[in-house]
Amino acid sequence: MQDKPISVLLVDDDEDDYLLTSACFKDLYQWNFQLTWCPTYQEAVECLRTCRHDLYVFDFLLGDRTGIDLLAEALKNECEEPIILLTGRGDEKVAVEALRLGAADYLIKSELEPTSLERSIRYSLERTKVLKALRQSERRYKRIFEESMDMLFISDLSGKILDFNQAALQLTDYKASDLKSKTILELLDGPDVPSVWNYIQEGNNLQDREVRLITKEGEKKYCIFSASVESDMDSKYIQGRLHDITSRMQSERERLFSERLAVTSRLVRMLAHEIRNPLTNVNLSAEQLESELEDEDQKFYTQIIKRNCSRINDLITQLLQSSRPTEITLIPQSLNQLLDEVLAASNDRIQLKRIKVSREYENDDLVIPLDSTTLQIAFINLITNAIEAMEEGKGILRVITRKYDQDIQVLIVDNGSGISEENMRKVFEPYFTGKKTGMGIGLATTLNIVQSHKGRVDVQSEEGTGTIFTVSFSIKEPVLEV
Repeated sequence: MQDKPISVLLVDDDEDDYLLTSACFKDLYQWNFQLTWCPTYQEAVECLRTCRHDLYVFDFLLGDRTGIDLLAEALKNECEEPIILLTGRGDEKVAVEALRLGAADYLIKSELEPTSLERSIRYSLERTKVLKALRQSERRYKRIFEESMDMLFISDLSGKILDFNQAALQLTDYKASDLKSKTILELLDGPDVPSVWNYIQEGNNLQDREVRLITKEGEKKYCIFSASVESDMDSKYIQGRLHDITSRMQSERERLFSERLAVTSRLVRMLAHEIRNPLTNVNLSAEQLESELEDEDQKFYTQIIKRNCSRINDLITQLLQSSRPTEITLIPQSLNQLLDEVLAASNDRIQLKRIKVSREYENDDLVIPLDSTTLQIAFINLITNAIEAMEEGKGILRVITRKYDQDIQVLIVDNGSGISEENMRKVFEPYFTGKKTGMGIGLATTLNIVQSHKGRVDVQSEEGTGTIFTVSFSIKEPVLEV
């Protein structure tokens, strides 16, 4: 006999039938049952609200209601315990409907005997135990699926997306209905994507392949891609994971940049010292020589020497400024207003190249702590580069502000010549330039200023299509809106 009694709720509005059924329970002497009789439908509904019994036995006929109605109530109350329905002879349709609604088993009331009852109870308890384990496992894995920070998806073999988690919407910026109309191949960028997908279709497990994902807004994100073919009954599908490493790669680039900047700064300071000392002597000598000369034609040459000494000194000052951390004073100010001032300062260049400007600001103006003077320099550098990259009369410059996750972002978008893949790795390096004229300190200075604001700069570009510079400021504190 079992130590712990099995609590049974027997629902039957006929007392004689109840006594017959309870006698069958008593004949099962190897079992320890705690039987409770419920004579009305309404009392049974109240009991189902708590679902405190281990086993339920419903008679089909319950006055003007039926055991099928009671099964529906059990389903509504999410009762997971086994339910056995007692039916009349020839009620196969009732039995089928009962099983559809979740009954564990059914018995013909007129043929009820201890042996058949025991078989039904044993089967129902075992079946419910398995179903509970399956439901628990399903809930556990569903929670993992839904709460994962990675994009998890299921697609058919052609790549059409069938299911995905919430992180997929955050990563791609698509709405659920739009994402279901896409294929994985449409989301991934690169010439090797078709061959990678063929590799998966052949039944191979893809592990940690670096890919680029294109969001709804056209932004490129770097991800680690894993996928495999799985079987479900007679059909096959592909399940996969995309882990966003864009921020990690950006942090790695910034770390490398900081290391290079530190080395370059030491070199620049050393060279500045070594050059300025003799330069000062040359300038002083030129001034002394000029004061002793009476011939104005000869003074013309000393003036050339002084002007070029001054120019060299100015260049050294610029190099020193670009290689040292920028000192700033942060004051809460309107970001949109700052960008309007930057565009006004760049208006001459914009007009000369007949470039169209599109301001796409966040509906609510955003106020963030910033240093107006230095940040204007940073944005002017980005806009100047965009203007110079665009063809005269065909250029479109988009200036976008937006809230994105935990960031406030400014996007400078152009439809210019773009940046080659090789140069993309070097654009922020001090003294690197792809222009015929230029010192290569504009973007290095921009990155230096933005980092002083605890921000990040990211660039995405495609030759012949254009470039997107994204400046992000973290908003751990609430952003002020005006």
